[in-house]
Amino acid sequence: MSRKIEIIYSTTNIHKRDEIDATCKSSIVVLPDGSTARLGDLFEFKFRDGEPMEPLERDLEQMVRHKASSAYRNLLVPCIVEHAGLIFEDHLRENYPGGLTQPMWDALGAERFISETNGRGRRVVARAVIGYCDGLNVRCFRGETWGTLADYPRGKREFYWDTIFVPENETATYAELCGDPNHGLQRKIAISQSTKALLEFLRYRLRVGAPALFP
Repeated sequence: MSRKIEIIYSTTNIHKRDEIDATCKSSIVVLPDGSTARLGDLFEFKFRDGEPMEPLERDLEQMVRHKASSAYRNLLVPCIVEHAGLIFEDHLRENYPGGLTQPMWDALGAERFISETNGRGRRVVARAVIGYCDGLNVRCFRGETWGTLADYPRGKREFYWDTIFVPENETATYAELCGDPNHGLQRKIAISQSTKALLEFLRYRLRVGAPALFP
């Protein structure tokens, strides 16, 4: 087997690490020649704390561009970062709350987030953006999953807004899907906006090869 491609992921979040590990075991990547391979056979993820700055922006892509550049300056190796947020369908043009989801969530908590945003049953898109800085440029990769906000928090896995987001064609929140005794994280990963963004990045990485500054 050829040597795996090393991906430096700037995060300290244990939930995110668990999801990446599960994604490596289950996700399939289409190679440039049309063949397929298991993600974990191609890539090795190493998690580092790049201590990136996260400027407050509604636009997740703008926020992630700053975050990726900051992580690279601290780590001095090509790396990826991610940020995700919820955007109400009737505020798509304004990207609201988008990058403000996290500070709102931290301040309000799950139940008050729902009540303060009048969010019960409200249609939203969960958007994740991965930023990749290769030392010369920052490129962003986006994934989206549509759904609605639950009437109240449901599920035991308290990772960000997993307890209130109900993906389209499901009746359970992300947190409840992760609690499935037979499938666990796999049910969420199969439809997650983060998985979609990650796969977009990995396909790009396979196509372009190693960064010019780091052969």
